[in-house]
Amino acid sequence: MFKVSGIIHDIEESIKKKEGKIELEISGKRILIIADEDLDFKSGEVKTVKIEPIDIPPYAIPIIDGYEKHPIGVTVSIGEEISSPFNSERKGEYGVFIAFKDGQVKKGDVIGGVFLIYLNKE
Repeated sequence: MFKVSGIIHDIEESIKKKEGKIELEISGKRILIIADEDLDFKSGEVKTVKIEPIDIPPYAIPIIDGYEKHPIGVTVSIGEEISSPFNSERKGEYGVFIAFKDGQVKKGDVIGGVFLIYLNKE
């Protein structure tokens, strides 16, 4: 018991001695996900929708915007036919769309949004 509590005490003391500053800088942009085809949906259906291409630079993380949605459903992810490594150019070519009511997605409709967060490689 003493050995464990002694180690914890040593760790706590070393943490107190370290001065530091945390900096967080986020850079990125928000892009609309726009359908590039017409599709009919029934409530509960999940389909891939061809979208206007979205360029994803190396070391960028795409995060789906939970607020932006289509009147009949929501896009939960974007992707391309063959996944590329994180450190290479990628392209969003389709979106996975879930319908929560019957309706249609038409070419040119905004079906969601995505944030591209850029990471700095150091």
